Amino acid sequence: MINRDAIEREIGELELLLADDRLKDEDRFALFGAVQALSHVLDPDTWHPASQTFYRVGARPEPSPSDLQH
Repeated sequence: MINRDAIEREIGELELLLADDRLKDEDRFALFGAVQALSHVLDPDTWHPASQTFYRVGARPEPSPSDLQH
């Protein structure tokens, strides 16, 4: 089991990556989702639950068929 200190260090490393203004939007969204999920693990009462959609760094989400109809 990963401990609280390790999760906090990981969040800090991800936040440093997010500070890079050269980061592509898709990568930024993926990293932000990871920070959100890890933060929720640390303190679920003060953080909104992470999105149920997860992205790979460098990948774009595929539009769903319902999105294409609108």
